[in-house]
Formats: sequence, C-alpha cells, structure tokens
Amino acid sequence: MKTAGLSSSLSTLPSLLALLLAPLGACGGGTPPSFGPEHVVIPVAPPPRKESPKKALERPPAPLASKESPFPRIVNDKLANGLTVDTVEAHSLPIVQLRVVVHAGNGYGGTPGAARLTAELLKDGGTRSMTSAELLRRIESLGASLSIDVDFDSTRIGLAVTKDHLDEALRLVAEVVQSPAFDERELGKLKARVKDEAEDNARSNGSWMATRVLFRELYTEKNPYSSYDVVPGELKSITGSVVRDFHRRFYVPKNTNVVLVGDIEAAAAAKAVERSFGGWRGGEPPKTEFPPAIALAKRHVVVVNRPKSAQSDIFVASLIGPRTSPDWPAIRVANQVLGGVPSGRLFLDVREQRSLAYSAVSRVTELANGEQPLVVYVGTQTPKTAQAVEGAIEDMDRMTSQPPDASETESARRYLSDVFAIRMETVGSIADMVVQQKVLGLPDGYWDTYRAALRATDPAEAAAAAQRIFHPGKALVVVAGDADVIAEPLAHFGEVTVVDPEREFQTVKTIPAEGAQ
Repeated sequence: MKTAGLSSSLSTLPSLLALLLAPLGACGGGTPPSFGPEHVVIPVAPPPRKESPKKALERPPAPLASKESPFPRIVNDKLANGLTVDTVEAHSLPIVQLRVVVHAGNGYGGTPGAARLTAELLKDGGTRSMTSAELLRRIESLGASLSIDVDFDSTRIGLAVTKDHLDEALRLVAEVVQSPAFDERELGKLKARVKDEAEDNARSNGSWMATRVLFRELYTEKNPYSSYDVVPGELKSITGSVVRDFHRRFYVPKNTNVVLVGDIEAAAAAKAVERSFGGWRGGEPPKTEFPPAIALAKRHVVVVNRPKSAQSDIFVASLIGPRTSPDWPAIRVANQVLGGVPSGRLFLDVREQRSLAYSAVSRVTELANGEQPLVVYVGTQTPKTAQAVEGAIEDMDRMTSQPPDASETESARRYLSDVFAIRMETVGSIADMVVQQKVLGLPDGYWDTYRAALRATDPAEAAAAAQRIFHPGKALVVVAGDADVIAEPLAHFGEVTVVDPEREFQTVKTIPAEGAQ
C-alpha cells in the first residue's frame, strides 16, 4: 500500500519476521528452492481471439477442470548481517521487480503514524548524499518510479527496472533504506500535508472514518492494530527524533527482506543484493507485543457523525482466528459464500432483492498477528440505513441456520482457487504475493497447498467454518452517516455511541439500546 495513500490502502490489506534461512555466498551456501517450477513463464501478449459465428442460445457447458497454475519456486538466501533474499525467476521479459520489506507497520513502535512518516521521508527527504529531487532524477533515469507502501505489518519499497539496470537500482534503494537524511524542513512539510489529508478524510471519507473507529474498538490501545492511519493530534508527537529513533530500531538487516522477481538467476540476485546491502549493520529488531483483541460480549453500535450526509457506510465486524489457522481455506470459502460479488448471498439479498444498497461485500483484513477482523460492508442511502444493517445481520445469521450448500461451496472454492492464475499474470503481482507470504509468516510452498485445500473444501467444512466465524449477535456495528437521522433507529440493534470525527472521534452522545431505557 502506498504511504501517500495509506488511508485508502489500510483496508486491506495486515509483522512476523521472515523465516531464518541458510547463509549465502561468501557468507555460506544458499538454501534449496521451495516448491513449484523453477521459473514461471509470463506471456508477452494474450493469444488472438477467434470470433465464433452466432448461435441460438443454449445451456452453457459444464465447467472445465481447473488448470494447474503452480506458484513458481522461491529461492531463499540470507546474508551474514541477517538480511534475507527471496528470488523468483521469470525470464519471459527482461524486467526485474524489486521489493524491500521492513517488518514494521503503521502502529508499530508505540507512536501511531511514525512508520508512515518515516517511510515517506525516505523518498521525500532524500539521503545523506542526494536531495529528494536528485534521488528521483536518478531513479527516473532508469525508467523506473519508486513506490512506498505502509500497511498494518510492513513497510515496502518497490520499483521495476530492466535487468541491465538492476545493480544501479539496488544501490539507490540501499542508500534510501540505510542513509536517509530526515531533513527537519521536509518533515514539517510532510506533517502539514498529512494533517490536511486527515482533516479532509474526517470531513468527507465515510469509509476511512468507519475503519478508524473499527480498529480502535476491536483492539486495545497497546495493540499496534488499534491505530488506523493518523489524526492531527497524533502528528504532534512525531518529531525528527521520533522518526530517527524509529528508523534506527526497525530498519535493521534482521528485520528486512529483499524480494527479486524476474529475469535474473537466483545466485546472481543474491550476489547483487550482497554488493548493495552486505555492509549494512544493525542490531536485533524490537519485539512488538500484540495483546489479544477485545472480546465482543454483545452487539454494540458506533455512529461516526457526518451531518447532512446523503449516504451511510456500514461496517458489521467480528473477529476470527489467526491467519495461520489450518482451517483458513474453509473460512475463506464460507466468507465467499456470504460476501462474494456478485454471487454472494449478501449482494443478491441486500442489493438485488431488497434494493437497500449500492454495494454489499464481506472481506477479511489479513494481519500477521492474532485475530483477524471479518467485515461486512454495505453502502446505502441515509433513509435506508437501519434496514440495510438489519439485512446484513440477517444474512450473517442465515449463514449458520442455512449453511452453504454444495452448489454455493463449489462456486466459492472454484473462484478462490482459480483466481490464482489471474493473480500471477505479471512479475509484479508475483513479487507482491511473495511479499505477502513473508509478511504473514507463511511457509514456502504455501500458495500451492492453500489452493489445493480450497479445492478440497466440502460443504460440511464450509458449514463448520460458518458456525465459527459468523456471530452477528456479538458484532461491532460501525456506521458513518448523519447521526441526527440514523442514530435513534440504530438503537434497535444495541447501545449506540455517537462520535465526532472532526474532534478526533470524541464521544458526543450515548443512546441506550432499544428496550433498555
């Protein structure tokens, strides 16, 4: 996720240290590759389509067997300083995708937003030998652009270059990571831009507001996940010394992965990384604690007030098991039956049958540690808010009373398994899947075993997963909308707390649950 767009990207998307791997090159021999083909062939262009003559309408053919699309082999190496290198060979085009991953997310370090501002200053603040303008000119001279992403568990620096420019790209990125300038004037400018962005989000971005509240309500203040993005009051705590200290503690070789995917051999990739990052020094990364999520004993409603808003953003959230749970494939199948678009029950009911919403989906935000939030989202018009919440809750409850049948299970598991072929269409997307695997602490070969488990999920397993993950009676309901119109009707679902996003989400009113007065 791009740091400039952190507020829109922390949706998704979810720090475990990379697996300790065998030493590399002069520092030792590389480990054997993980599972999968030695390299993946990326098609340069799709084959031409042949127009077929028009025929009378007829029943569609039965679905074909899913095509095998094994994830390419990842070769793991480790430098003497503790930095790990993960390489995937894909030789169809002379391009290499580079990712540098630091295992430190937005709430890490005890100061919300420190990870984001530290990351953005890597690009906007220049290095000790280059101004930011000089740095960007040199990167552009390679035909590349530098991206900076920060999510819940990681900071990611990325770019794509032709293979003949890889050494220069690695040198530039290594200098960015190891020797940032952290200019105080640039920090001041950055804080002003982020402050303006946060104030604008608090006025006009309902999804951002609801997400901010959702994570604050699900996780204790000491849990890094309780901080979604940053608000102006938090920015005051981020000084030059805070940024430098965050960089010193978290930007160390033992807390970093370098991922290379594309037209390069694994042995050459490891040596190239050694040349640019081998001299980097740093101690042990700090241990980050993740206290348990807040158990939801009963349903509670939070209204984020947007005066005069014509629409409401509805989030109905519950907590499910860790990302490393062995039943994760069945969980994803059950959630797909509910919230898949356009075949999911939620979409077909709340949007198509009842006409209560313009959008209705269910998603899981994947985190590296502890319980994960499962969130049903419904976007609706203000007058229909209470009805839309009721529809979402009813559909969640129906997942347990009327579990997924054979047809729904088959459709969900086919979609989730077959989408892998699409996800692997480019070297960039393969690089991002490698990064995701490393950030979430998943083992090599995971994507193939996960896909096989999806295909094998049967209706009984999907039904059992639905029983474990859908508990609408204990859900957190967060609605961003016009409190004057929607707050009282929402008391039907539980006690309502009204907060003001323009006063950094302070509570302004509490309405008892209907019947509890």
